[in-house]
Amino acid sequence: MTPPERWALPDLEAAAARCRERNAAGIRCILAPLEEYAGDEAAAGRAEAAYRAAIGLIAAEGLDAAVAVKLSALGAAAGLEDWGDRLGRIVDEGRRRHVGIEIDMEGAALVGPAIAAAEEEEEAGAPPGLAVQAYLDRSPADLRRILRAGIAPRLVKGAYIGDTGDFSDIQRRFMDLAAIALESGRPFSVGTHDPDLVGRLVQTADRRLIEFGF
Repeated sequence: MTPPERWALPDLEAAAARCRERNAAGIRCILAPLEEYAGDEAAAGRAEAAYRAAIGLIAAEGLDAAVAVKLSALGAAAGLEDWGDRLGRIVDEGRRRHVGIEIDMEGAALVGPAIAAAEEEEEAGAPPGLAVQAYLDRSPADLRRILRAGIAPRLVKGAYIGDTGDFSDIQRRFMDLAAIALESGRPFSVGTHDPDLVGRLVQTADRRLIEFGF
């Protein structure tokens, strides 16, 4: 059984300590401050500060790590007008400190805004990574769009409400997305605990193009 502390740690210092352990084993980390669904400017401001603090910690400690950002934490789901500006400042901070930023996919309503925001940041010279969810019908077209834009995708099954809940169908969709990514010849990552999917990719794919995340 996966120990609960693997997922949630009490503060940034504890996260840094865990990340150092993982880095020593050759494993890159992703830090994700637990901020979500900001309903007002104050909450969105706190989330921005938390993301930027994580960036600062990674840079100061010299960790091999990135920061995952939820757009809902910046006010996108609540319709706050300046969520894009907040994301831009976070991405700029990451670029300045040489820390990677990844946009974490959420509900289907935020997929379009997430892709548009990633494309905008790519045009500014600091493309964040972007998760692509296998259980959405739109994902193959989205993935091709993301790859054309030079944005690094992270393939995931999906943890919200998708267009299918069938386990085998989601596995098939995931592998279809992996085939699209592999055909592009561009590096990408996969985020799944599914041993069947990991096993298939290890056996059939060019490992130089794939980063596995768990």
